[in-house]
Amino acid sequence: MNKLYIVFLLLFFSLKHEEDLHGHWRMTRNQTFENILTSKNFQMNDQEQQIKLAETFSKIIDGYFYEFKKDTVIFTDFKDSEIIQLKGKWWVDKDTLYIGRFDKISVQKYLISKLEEDVLQLRIIMPSDGYVSKNIIEFKRNNNNNRR
Repeated sequence: MNKLYIVFLLLFFSLKHEEDLHGHWRMTRNQTFENILTSKNFQMNDQEQQIKLAETFSKIIDGYFYEFKKDTVIFTDFKDSEIIQLKGKWWVDKDTLYIGRFDKISVQKYLISKLEEDVLQLRIIMPSDGYVSKNIIEFKRNNNNNRR
């Protein structure tokens, strides 16, 4: 196959992902949280600790979002028991989403497991060793762009 054709296909699919990501996405599911909440270790905690952790996970899921614009992204993180809003630069290379923060030198990578019109599934790529998490973080597109 022609090398130029292959380069064109890779560029096309990268641009397609970038166009598909534009918009406001809210977290709806985090498999890591689900695994923790159903684990034996969690069940061994006292009820107060269980409730506190479940409330923290709920707060994170309710507050997390990504708003992808041209080349910038507004997104949230959880720090000191609070949801904070951040801003950064984003780009896609093949099936990998990169998000670089403006407030510090940091780039987080995610494998795009699924990207449809209203569903985005990401798997975090660990910065230390490049390990791709088996757990999916799922987002739904907020078509109204209304924030809670």
